[in-house]
Amino acid sequence: MRRALAFVILMQLATPARADETLQSPEADFRHVADYAWFALGAASAFVGHEFGHIVTDFAFGKQIQFVPTKTGPFPFFAIQPCCNLTRQQEWVIGSAGFMAQDVSSELILWLAPRLRSQRHAFLKGVLIFDIGLSIGYAITGFGNIGPAQSDVQTMARGAGIQPWQVGVMLLVPALVDTYRYFVPRSVWAPWVSIQSKVLMLGIGFTF
Repeated sequence: MRRALAFVILMQLATPARADETLQSPEADFRHVADYAWFALGAASAFVGHEFGHIVTDFAFGKQIQFVPTKTGPFPFFAIQPCCNLTRQQEWVIGSAGFMAQDVSSELILWLAPRLRSQRHAFLKGVLIFDIGLSIGYAITGFGNIGPAQSDVQTMARGAGIQPWQVGVMLLVPALVDTYRYFVPRSVWAPWVSIQSKVLMLGIGFTF
């Protein structure tokens, strides 16, 4: 009798938790215009963080920078070009610095707010989605071997002496795994695969 009563109590305690998890699983809706503004601000902040990563490493190596117009296909853009006489290590570190900045912000978000998908947190979603989207976009340029010589992928490939598509793989894997983490926050393997793939880029910089 006591065992049966204990079983019933445990079932009653477990049921609300499962229901709560079920309610948290759908994508949280943005309910106000301000949510979309916060999302855009988060994406803009992620972009600034990416470029700031390049600038910090440029100055750390004592390199002057200039902004030069570039183009990827029909799309005009700009590049932060350091001057001058970069070593292979400097090319890799400077080229990858923007992605390393993204990796830090993505990891902080996914560790501190693992259930981000079921929460509004528009600013954090803007940062994370921009980080993932930019990495996927750069990976595509690596697979297609497109983009100007100043692009991050081309710079990293020259620095490490590898093909652009190999850099593309390094960028695509953590981006896809982080996307999986966003939809499956309780995954055990995904965080560690993501971290290891990100640490790989950092480790290459120390091998020179």
